[in-house]
Amino acid sequence: MHRRNVLGAGLAATALAGLAWLGAALAGDPAPAEPASAPPAAGPIAAAVAAGRHVRIDGPRGPIHVWIPAGYRADTGATIFYVHGYWDSADTAWTSHQLPEQFALSALNALFIVPEAPIQQRTPVNYPVVGEILRLVEDQTGVMRGAALTAAVGHSGAFRTIQEWLDEPLIDQIVLIDAMYGEESLFVSWFGASPRRRLIDVGWDTLLATESITSKLPETVTIDRFPPSWDAWPAEVRRARSLYIRSQYGHMPLVTDGIALPFLLRLLPVELLGELPWQLPLGSLPPLPPFPDAAIDAGAPSD
Repeated sequence: MHRRNVLGAGLAATALAGLAWLGAALAGDPAPAEPASAPPAAGPIAAAVAAGRHVRIDGPRGPIHVWIPAGYRADTGATIFYVHGYWDSADTAWTSHQLPEQFALSALNALFIVPEAPIQQRTPVNYPVVGEILRLVEDQTGVMRGAALTAAVGHSGAFRTIQEWLDEPLIDQIVLIDAMYGEESLFVSWFGASPRRRLIDVGWDTLLATESITSKLPETVTIDRFPPSWDAWPAEVRRARSLYIRSQYGHMPLVTDGIALPFLLRLLPVELLGELPWQLPLGSLPPLPPFPDAAIDAGAPSD
């Protein structure tokens, strides 16, 4: 009801403006000048992103994006790999999903790395070895990886890349964002191999597989819906080694709307950088410019 009232008010205002212009034209007067719009303010999220450092590496099998927040400290910080899903590349996800803005909202003291990953089925994994990515990142940026924690966070088709990394001893925690498409036994084995390991699983399209793996990990803490604020996570959620979230957000909004992704990153036990804009409401991402008509007409399917 509220949305309909707002829409009606907008249409009425537009009609009145049109009548004013028509009356002026019939009277021979110039049309009323439209007020000049002020340029949008940068805002705290944009300021935090600009204060950090972005490096795009031309890797041997696709680009690797790196974002280093201002104030990053490697000795107490984390290394977080974020892997995009199908129908996106590292370049498109970086921009259209506003990844540096979402990383800033998480406020983590972390080195964020976004490597190229398969954009569709039956294409090879671009970077199956974590060590190769880290060498490229450290060589090209001159920044050491965060030593306190290493996490792999992936959306949808990212599961294929993360499966290749399950033998990597550096990976302490895995966050699967609607990315459990079978092969649950691989993740169960990874989880059980060390008490230091943690698995966070979010389900929307993948409910069958996420419910299945939950049954194989009886210690899993299960919650319905993301809570409404940063500090509303139950204490048991923060402590859980295995966490399953039944999402109220759809497959793509999970990683595009600036709510679920920063929320999940904040669940990682990583030092926070107080100067980053973590106090802002969830979903505070700045609006993106509209896609060109050609991009809309192309209509590539969503991830």
